Amino acid sequence: MPEISVIVPVYNCEKYIGKCIESILNQTFKDLELILIDDGSADESGKICDEYKIQDKRVKVIHEKNSGVSIARNVGINVAKGKYIGFVDSDDYLAPDMYESLYENLMKSHADVAICGIMNCFLKKLPNGKIKEEHALQSNTCEKGILNGKQAFSEALKSQIFSVNPVNKLFYSRFLKEERFPANKTSEDAFFIPKILAKAERVVYDMEPKYYYVRHLGSITTSDFKESDWSVVDAYKEHLNVVKDKYPELLEEAKFRYYWSYIYVLDKMIKSKMVREAARKARDEARNGKGKNKKEQALSGKLTPAQVKNHNKNELFLVEGESA
Repeated sequence: MPEISVIVPVYNCEKYIGKCIESILNQTFKDLELILIDDGSADESGKICDEYKIQDKRVKVIHEKNSGVSIARNVGINVAKGKYIGFVDSDDYLAPDMYESLYENLMKSHADVAICGIMNCFLKKLPNGKIKEEHALQSNTCEKGILNGKQAFSEALKSQIFSVNPVNKLFYSRFLKEERFPANKTSEDAFFIPKILAKAERVVYDMEPKYYYVRHLGSITTSDFKESDWSVVDAYKEHLNVVKDKYPELLEEAKFRYYWSYIYVLDKMIKSKMVREAARKARDEARNGKGKNKKEQALSGKLTPAQVKNHNKNELFLVEGESA
């Protein structure tokens, strides 16, 4: 039985999955299994996973219909045999000693969860067509420490030392077997991780960066606004209610994160390509004299109330999101 199970959801990442897999299989900690969940990829990602399975007996590959990262992770949890479980995103990669470091910290501190630092990697395309990778620490600190469950839950809300991202963490598998990532939520980590941390007796962290988090166009974190982005508000509202019942002394942290979630969604809306295009279209119509009095059109039955409401939204973003 492997000591650690590493779960990687894979979806249309043929350009990056090889580097990701290599960084896991080449870990200095060898007693691990790698579970690759092909989430219905339409490119060569699934085939690449199968090739690694042939090369290394520690690799398991499961092909699923496309259901999203939460379902893929849950499938991995169901089949994982390790005493401890880690998660990696398919376009990221690891320092060679990441899992050795996390495991040693767990053993030394008798903790249930171990956390390391994250290095943000920004991919930029140069004029010559080559890709340049620029690094920046995700956390402002490289400190070390041990927290109890309530303290770790509080820190997940504040996100000053570490965040709700699961990929830089190693979990005692029992906690994950009792919980599941929520389906059909784009902010699945915000729902899931604080619950896990709250259950832990001890959480150890060493924020030296060991996980390389690749940022590029097409990543979930850099995509345009979608209605499902509102789920982050639902997540922190849920935590706010938990705090009111169980941890009233953490109320200020919970309120802060709940209010922040609205700002996060609003920021995505303002930056969204959909909103920019709607604002640009409205601006161009106004300049060309094609825009008619919407109130008159509504009264004459040419516009529904919903269309008027949407038009008013576009006008708002025209004023606040773009200059004429």
